[in-house]
Amino acid sequence: MSSPQQPAHPPVSPHVEWQPGVGAPPQGPQPEYWLTPGPMLRQRTWQRSSRTPVMIVSIIGVVALLVIGLAALLFGSVSRAYFTAHGVVVCSTLPAQATALATGAPVLIYDEGGERLADTRLGQRRNGEDGQCELPFSAKAVRAGKSGYVVRIGNVYQETVSGSALESGVVLRPLG
Repeated sequence: MSSPQQPAHPPVSPHVEWQPGVGAPPQGPQPEYWLTPGPMLRQRTWQRSSRTPVMIVSIIGVVALLVIGLAALLFGSVSRAYFTAHGVVVCSTLPAQATALATGAPVLIYDEGGERLADTRLGQRRNGEDGQCELPFSAKAVRAGKSGYVVRIGNVYQETVSGSALESGVVLRPLG
Protein backbone atom coordinates (compact mmCIF):
# COMPACT_ATOMS: atom_id res chain seq x y z
CA MET A 1 0.00 0.00 0.00
CA SER A 2 1.11 3.52 0.43
CA SER A 3 3.92 4.59 2.71
CA PRO A 4 3.19 6.91 5.66
CA GLN A 5 3.54 10.59 4.74
CA GLN A 6 6.39 12.64 6.18
CA PRO A 7 5.33 15.74 8.14
CA ALA A 8 5.68 18.96 6.14
CA HIS A 9 7.65 20.65 8.94
CA PRO A 10 10.08 19.34 11.49
CA PRO A 11 8.61 18.70 14.92
CA VAL A 12 8.27 21.71 17.19
CA SER A 13 8.99 21.75 20.87
CA PRO A 14 5.82 21.63 22.96
CA HIS A 15 6.32 25.06 24.61
CA VAL A 16 6.08 26.94 21.26
CA GLU A 17 2.76 27.04 19.51
CA TRP A 18 3.06 27.10 15.78
CA GLN A 19 0.10 27.50 13.46
CA PRO A 20 0.24 26.16 9.94
CA GLY A 21 0.17 28.80 7.22
CA VAL A 22 1.68 31.52 9.45
CA GLY A 23 5.29 31.73 8.37
CA ALA A 24 8.03 29.21 9.01
CA PRO A 25 8.10 27.37 12.31
CA PRO A 26 10.43 29.02 14.85
CA GLN A 27 13.77 27.38 15.39
CA GLY A 28 16.35 27.94 18.08
CA PRO A 29 15.99 29.74 21.39
CA GLN A 30 13.35 32.40 21.93
CA PRO A 31 14.59 36.01 21.40
CA GLU A 32 15.24 38.09 24.51
CA TYR A 33 13.88 41.61 24.48
CA TRP A 34 15.68 43.00 27.53
CA LEU A 35 19.35 43.72 27.85
CA THR A 36 21.19 41.97 30.56
CA PRO A 37 22.29 44.24 33.39
CA GLY A 38 25.67 45.82 32.85
CA PRO A 39 27.65 49.02 33.22
CA MET A 40 25.94 52.37 32.49
CA LEU A 41 26.34 53.79 29.01
CA ARG A 42 28.42 56.93 28.57
CA GLN A 43 26.41 60.11 28.68
CA ARG A 44 25.97 61.93 25.40
CA THR A 45 27.54 65.23 26.35
CA TRP A 46 27.93 66.27 22.70
CA GLN A 47 24.16 66.83 22.52
CA ARG A 48 24.20 69.21 25.44
CA SER A 49 27.24 71.12 24.21
CA SER A 50 25.95 71.53 20.63
CA ARG A 51 22.32 72.37 21.45
CA THR A 52 22.77 76.17 21.35
CA PRO A 53 24.70 76.33 18.03
CA VAL A 54 22.22 73.96 16.41
CA MET A 55 19.30 76.12 17.55
CA ILE A 56 20.99 79.32 16.30
CA VAL A 57 21.77 77.81 12.88
CA SER A 58 18.20 76.46 12.63
CA ILE A 59 16.67 79.84 13.44
CA ILE A 60 18.91 81.57 10.90
CA GLY A 61 17.93 78.99 8.28
CA VAL A 62 14.21 79.42 8.95
CA VAL A 63 14.50 83.21 8.78
CA ALA A 64 16.47 82.97 5.52
CA LEU A 65 13.82 80.69 3.99
CA LEU A 66 11.05 83.06 5.07
CA VAL A 67 12.85 86.04 3.52
CA ILE A 68 13.41 84.13 0.25
CA GLY A 69 9.76 83.04 0.18
CA LEU A 70 8.42 86.53 0.80
CA ALA A 71 10.76 88.02 -1.81
CA ALA A 72 9.60 85.45 -4.39
CA LEU A 73 5.97 86.14 -3.55
CA LEU A 74 6.39 89.90 -3.85
CA PHE A 75 8.41 89.63 -7.06
CA GLY A 76 5.81 87.31 -8.58
CA SER A 77 2.89 89.55 -7.71
CA VAL A 78 4.65 92.71 -8.95
CA SER A 79 5.87 91.15 -12.18
CA ARG A 80 2.39 89.78 -12.94
CA ALA A 81 0.84 93.21 -12.48
CA TYR A 82 2.27 94.26 -15.86
CA PHE A 83 3.17 92.49 -19.10
CA THR A 84 4.63 93.31 -22.49
CA ALA A 85 2.09 93.33 -25.33
CA HIS A 86 3.30 91.85 -28.62
CA GLY A 87 1.62 91.64 -31.96
CA VAL A 88 1.69 92.11 -35.70
CA VAL A 89 -0.65 93.82 -38.12
CA VAL A 90 -1.07 92.10 -41.47
CA CYS A 91 -0.54 94.70 -44.21
CA SER A 92 -3.76 95.90 -45.79
CA THR A 93 -4.41 95.79 -49.53
CA LEU A 94 -6.93 98.65 -49.43
CA PRO A 95 -5.25 101.91 -50.50
CA ALA A 96 -6.88 104.01 -47.74
CA GLN A 97 -5.76 101.58 -45.01
CA ALA A 98 -2.36 100.92 -46.58
CA THR A 99 -1.30 104.53 -46.08
CA ALA A 100 -2.67 104.71 -42.52
CA LEU A 101 -1.34 101.28 -41.46
CA ALA A 102 2.31 101.88 -42.27
CA THR A 103 5.61 101.92 -40.43
CA GLY A 104 5.49 104.42 -37.57
CA ALA A 105 1.69 104.49 -37.23
CA PRO A 106 0.59 104.93 -33.59
CA VAL A 107 -0.63 101.87 -31.68
CA LEU A 108 -2.75 102.66 -28.61
CA ILE A 109 -3.88 100.04 -26.09
CA TYR A 110 -6.95 100.74 -23.93
CA ASP A 111 -8.88 98.67 -21.44
CA GLU A 112 -12.56 98.05 -22.19
CA GLY A 113 -13.50 101.03 -20.01
CA GLY A 114 -11.53 103.37 -22.26
CA GLU A 115 -8.52 103.97 -19.99
CA ARG A 116 -5.32 104.33 -21.99
CA LEU A 117 -2.80 101.72 -20.83
CA ALA A 118 0.06 101.91 -23.33
CA ASP A 119 1.17 103.37 -26.62
CA THR A 120 3.83 102.49 -29.17
CA ARG A 121 4.37 102.61 -32.94
CA LEU A 122 4.32 100.02 -35.72
CA GLY A 123 7.74 98.67 -36.63
CA GLN A 124 9.40 98.03 -39.99
CA ARG A 125 7.66 95.88 -42.60
CA ARG A 126 8.74 92.25 -42.66
CA ASN A 127 7.60 89.00 -44.21
CA GLY A 128 5.82 86.70 -41.76
CA GLU A 129 5.99 82.91 -41.54
CA ASP A 130 3.41 82.49 -44.29
CA GLY A 131 5.06 85.10 -46.53
CA GLN A 132 2.55 87.86 -45.77
CA CYS A 133 3.63 91.42 -45.13
CA GLU A 134 3.50 92.24 -41.40
CA LEU A 135 4.11 95.30 -39.23
CA PRO A 136 5.19 94.33 -35.69
CA PHE A 137 4.55 96.24 -32.47
CA SER A 138 5.54 95.83 -28.84
CA ALA A 139 4.38 97.85 -25.81
CA LYS A 140 5.93 97.43 -22.37
CA ALA A 141 4.25 97.82 -18.98
CA VAL A 142 0.66 97.08 -19.97
CA ARG A 143 -1.40 96.63 -16.80
CA ALA A 144 -2.55 93.02 -16.42
CA GLY A 145 -5.83 91.73 -15.03
CA LYS A 146 -8.25 93.45 -17.39
CA SER A 147 -11.12 91.52 -18.95
CA GLY A 148 -10.24 92.70 -22.44
CA TYR A 149 -8.09 95.19 -24.31
CA VAL A 150 -8.81 97.44 -27.28
CA VAL A 151 -5.88 97.82 -29.69
CA ARG A 152 -6.26 100.90 -31.89
CA ILE A 153 -3.94 101.49 -34.82
CA GLY A 154 -4.00 105.01 -36.21
CA ASN A 155 -7.51 106.28 -36.84
CA VAL A 156 -8.57 103.49 -39.19
CA TYR A 157 -8.51 100.21 -37.28
CA GLN A 158 -9.25 98.85 -33.81
CA GLU A 159 -9.90 95.41 -32.39
CA THR A 160 -10.79 93.97 -28.98
CA VAL A 161 -8.43 91.20 -27.83
CA SER A 162 -7.75 89.21 -24.67
CA GLY A 163 -4.80 89.77 -22.36
CA SER A 164 -3.35 86.33 -23.09
CA ALA A 165 -3.46 87.03 -26.84
CA LEU A 166 -1.66 90.35 -26.34
CA GLU A 167 0.95 88.75 -24.12
CA SER A 168 1.66 85.84 -26.45
CA GLY A 169 1.55 87.86 -29.68
CA VAL A 170 -1.73 88.81 -31.32
CA VAL A 171 -2.19 88.85 -35.11
CA LEU A 172 -4.45 91.70 -36.25
CA ARG A 173 -5.95 91.38 -39.75
CA PRO A 174 -7.64 94.52 -41.05
CA LEU A 175 -10.27 94.00 -43.73
CA GLY A 176 -8.89 94.23 -47.22
